[in-house]
Formats: sequence, C-alpha cells, structure tokens
Amino acid sequence: MMTCKELAELLQDFLDGELPKEYSDLICHHLRECGPCINFLESYKVTVTMCRKLPPLEMPVEMKERLQAAVREFEEKMSGGSKNSGEPGA
Repeated sequence: MMTCKELAELLQDFLDGELPKEYSDLICHHLRECGPCINFLESYKVTVTMCRKLPPLEMPVEMKERLQAAVREFEEKMSGGSKNSGEPGA
C-alpha cells in the first residue's frame, strides 16, 4: 500500500503520465481509499491550472546574472575545473 507522502511525491509524474503502470495503479488504488489524498489531488490540479494561466514575468537582471554564474561554476566543476567558460576569447 502506498502512503500519502509517497503519493504526494509522485503526484506530478502521475498527472503527466510519466510513471510506470505499477506506480500509477498504486496511486489509483490509494486514491480510491483515501479521502484526504483525493482532496489534495483536486487542490493540486486547481493550483497547477491557475499557475499556468499566470502571465510570464521577466527574470530580474540580478537573478539572471547569479544563475548564469552558478551555471558557469557548475560547468567548470563538471569539466574538471577548466577555467575556460566556453565563450570566445575566454
């Protein structure tokens, strides 16, 4: 039997149809017997629908710069610490 916590952790993949049949079956079985999880599922679906209707916002410049720096740092770490950022002339 699947726990409520396990269901919550797998819910988005379940809704996207990305889970193996055995997990989907466990979730369906759990939902047939757990009222609180049915309520959670419904509120989750409403939340996702509402969020998808929101207009996209531009990322603040400072956040974009921090994100780009973090990605460069990660790429350098993954490439063995190379100082080359991949940009011409670097």
